[in-house]
Amino acid sequence: MQSGLYGNRGLTVGGGEGSFIFDSEGRRYIDFFCGHGSSLFGHAHPVLVNALKRAAEVPWSTGAGLIEKVRVEASEALMKFLPGFRVYWGNSGTEAIEAALKICALNRPGRARFLALRRSFHGRTAGALSLTFNPRYREPFSNLLFSAEHFRAEDLPGAIDERTSAVFIESVQGEGGVHLLSRGTGKAITDRCRETGALLVADEIQTGFGRCGSFLASLDLGIQPDVVCLSKGVAGGLPAGVTLWREELSDFLPNTQGSTAGGNPLVCAVALAALDLLEKERYPARATENGAYFRELIEEIDSPQIVEVRGIGLLTGVEVKVKAPVLVRKLQERGVLALAAGPLVVRFLPPFVAEKEQFLSTVRVFREVLEDL
Repeated sequence: MQSGLYGNRGLTVGGGEGSFIFDSEGRRYIDFFCGHGSSLFGHAHPVLVNALKRAAEVPWSTGAGLIEKVRVEASEALMKFLPGFRVYWGNSGTEAIEAALKICALNRPGRARFLALRRSFHGRTAGALSLTFNPRYREPFSNLLFSAEHFRAEDLPGAIDERTSAVFIESVQGEGGVHLLSRGTGKAITDRCRETGALLVADEIQTGFGRCGSFLASLDLGIQPDVVCLSKGVAGGLPAGVTLWREELSDFLPNTQGSTAGGNPLVCAVALAALDLLEKERYPARATENGAYFRELIEEIDSPQIVEVRGIGLLTGVEVKVKAPVLVRKLQERGVLALAAGPLVVRFLPPFVAEKEQFLSTVRVFREVLEDL
């Protein structure tokens, strides 16, 4: 019997193309859920499919110590977007956070404080879970976790001191309700980290790789990171996590970090094709344009149930007065996939390839659902 670990939306996937998912009976859904944002390029993007087919005909995994050309090329392509950074490849966002914790510990020995934001979500492995704010994720495993400290964004600069090893920031808190860091607060956090020598880590797992209009949302919101964590859309939804840190920081010591499958040729080939698409198709610029258009349409809905519309690029949250999971379920019944971001926020994560027709249709369905309430 299948575990209930991942919940059950009552939808069995039969296929997908572009911005659409098809269920096993052939019904089509506008997919603004996109695997929690990992299908950033949509489904079955022909360029990524071709890259995957070519990569499947050569070794999928070669092991540590062997130079793999496509991994080198994918790393160099990443460094065009983030020059002056080293690159480590893992398999997921939470692994990227774990690697970031180790880099901070190696570079700030003797500093014991790790700071993060209230409402933050950084993952579910032990280190990442320590940084995650919501107690319901942490409490069952409290005996495994270290004591990270959580602050409101406006209070965080004053909490950073010379005992602080690192500050972990989601410049846009997706899981926490789609709250954007103000640019002034972001700059204050950056300045205080520079003054004290604390390392600044940008968790860009959901917001990075062009989703929010720039390669990193942090750079638009006042954060100048020393370490960056990426995942989700990096390889079009294949398992990939990347940790990057400034070259002037120390590298991992021998035997202190590794991954059997991280940076394997199959994933790196697709990641390389994805990075090429970002430039050729100008997807980050399209994300800015389409995201603004989408939020304007939502703001035109005349409903007392809507409290606020928030977001940046292709990450939009709508705060409502009713339970968000109820709205998400009713949207799905009418052919639109979305997700909740806390109890009272409906979150939309459209892919780069979404067209204006899909945004219009989604808003029409959202309006109908709200009217039915």
